This record gives sequence, structure tokens and C-alpha cells, in this order.
Amino acid sequence: MKKNFLVGFWNYVPAGKIDAEESASDWADLGMGLAMSCECDGEKDRAYILQNLDAAAKRGIKVIVCDSRTRWKNYVAKGAETFEKEVKTAAADYAAHPAFYAFHVGDEPGKEDWAHMLAAAKIVRRHARPFVNFFPFFEEDFIERVGVTHGGYEEKLSKAVQEIGLDMLCYDCYTQCYEHSREEGIDSYFYNLNRFYSAAKRGGADMWTTLLSVGHWSFRVPSEDDLRWQISTAAAHGAKGLLWFYVYGRLLESSYRQSPFDQYYQKTATFGALARQNKLFRDHFAEKLSNAELLDVWHVGKSYGGTPLYTPGCIEGLSFTRKYEGPMIVSRFQEEGGGTFLLFVNNSQNDIQRIEGYYGGQAFGNWFAPGQMVIVQK
Repeated sequence: MKKNFLVGFWNYVPAGKIDAEESASDWADLGMGLAMSCECDGEKDRAYILQNLDAAAKRGIKVIVCDSRTRWKNYVAKGAETFEKEVKTAAADYAAHPAFYAFHVGDEPGKEDWAHMLAAAKIVRRHARPFVNFFPFFEEDFIERVGVTHGGYEEKLSKAVQEIGLDMLCYDCYTQCYEHSREEGIDSYFYNLNRFYSAAKRGGADMWTTLLSVGHWSFRVPSEDDLRWQISTAAAHGAKGLLWFYVYGRLLESSYRQSPFDQYYQKTATFGALARQNKLFRDHFAEKLSNAELLDVWHVGKSYGGTPLYTPGCIEGLSFTRKYEGPMIVSRFQEEGGGTFLLFVNNSQNDIQRIEGYYGGQAFGNWFAPGQMVIVQK
């Protein structure tokens, strides 16, 4: 069965706050094939959500519906029997709609939430596709918040995928956009990609990751080079879905700034940059990558996150040189028909690169912008 490489975003806007038709048009302009709906309060917001789903369907956009009835917090508040009745009603409202993709069950379950998340997601699974977003791997107070070590967490994630029947294993990590400690942040970013890919593969699901499109806290406002770099590096490490955090500014909140829409629902410079990079990925890479299986991934020059370091001979028939000494990524993918191809990525967030080489006896050479990807095939 053919899959689509889905690119979407997080949406925290209350239902009715933005125009149902116009917002779907904005999503299409951003190059999104997936959206999270506005936050809806059950039956009260049904008409608005259906109007929004209709508008999304006209533009070929799938929607993760954020309905209070399907959240694990509702399961905790009302118990299994009432929760399932409400999930059934929500599924009757939306699940047959052509734009429906999944119900959002909850975000970042910690050790106190885990059993509730599992129970709620399994109930949702009986009636529609569930979506859950998980904590990333991190260092400070990880065991206190998650309840297990890193090794235990990977096992816990893969078992949750199997127990629930999740189609995707999704998480969020933004350390790649640290303003300070940048190398440390990049290392953590790739560590998460590698661990989540491993957990997803063991569980039989696709790996999705949430990337950064808004500056806040210790994270800088992502430049267009940062946006390109995030897309390319995630794809090179086997991601099959990307979500952007976030699109709508909504509030004057902490140090949040320069999301694609500001607090007045006006487009910022990030809108144009994100739209351009989403569309370039969609039009030139997504289809080929969506149904290809990652076989191997190496880092060139410098390894991050435990990724193997490429040395000559790792890929038979490949030889290449870098004009500059910056880091690169080389991934090897297998297509459904059995053929293989390579994906090269400039792993620098701010410097150009040029490579020249031979693969299977054929010469290739490319200039790379920061974070740019290029497919090389025999």
C-alpha cells in the first residue's frame, strides 16, 4: 500500500477563532498535507470542525482532530465506559470524513500518565486511528519524569506501539535550534532520531518527528537554512512524517516569537520560508522517500548522536570528496521495486558544501546549501 510522506503542524487555536475555510487555504499555501484541527470541545464545536474538514478535503489535506472527548485526560475524568461512549460519538462525527486522519489522544505522557494513555489510546483505536506524541530522550530529570532509563524508554515506546497499534511513533525535539551549546543540541537531536527510529522499527510503526518553526526559551528563531536542515536531516534518518511546532502565535507568551502567524494572525517572514521549504521537499523528494526503506545512515566528517561515521568502502561502488571539511550525511534507501539510492545531506546549518564523486561508475557532483539534500542513483 502506497504511503504519503506527511508534513503537518501543531495547532492550539480554540475552535472558531480563525475562519474554517481561510485557514485551510493558509495550510495549503504553507505546503502542508496534514494539519491539526483547532481545539474543539466536543459537540459544541462540531459544525466548525466539519466545515474545516470540508475545506481541508478540497485541498487534499488530512486532519488530526483535536477533540476533548478523545484525550486521555477525559478518560481519567470520566472513566472507561463514559470515555468510550464519547469516543464513539466523536468517531461518528468525524472518522468517516475524507479529510479525517486521526484523533489526538494526548501529548508527552509521563510516568503518571502512561497507563491512562495506553488505555485511552486502545479505546480510540477500536473506533479510529489514534495519535500520541511522546517525550524525547533528554538528560536532566529524565527518570523522574518518564520513570525509566533511556534504554528502558526505547523498550517502553516500542511496546506501546504494538499494544496500541499505533501507525506512527511521534515525538518532539528542538535542541537542534539551541542559541547556545549548539553542538550539544545537535548531538541530542540526532540521538533522538536514532533512538526513535529504532523504537518505531521494532514496534512496526513509522517514525515521525516534530521540528521547530518558532523561537522560544533557549531556542533561536529558525532561519530558512535551519528549516531546510531540519527537513533534510529528519528524512535522512528515516522519518516518514514531520510536524512543525508551531504555526499560530495566538498569545504574548514567554519568549515565543516569529511563528509563521504572529499573535494577530498576520503572516511573518517565517511563513514564506517554511512554505518554500515544505513545498520544495514535497515536490522533489517526498514521493520517492515515502515508500523507501532506510537501510543505513552514516555521518561524514563528524558523527552526532551515535550515528556511525562513514569511511571509504561502507557503500560498495561509492567514492566522493568534499571540497570543504564540513559535516555530511549519507543515507542508503531501498525502493519498493528493489533498487537502492543514496541521499546526501549537507549537515552544516550555516555553511555551503560541494561534493564530487562516483557511484556505480557514474560521476556526480553537487553544490549544497546548508541542510540541502540531493538524491544520487546508479
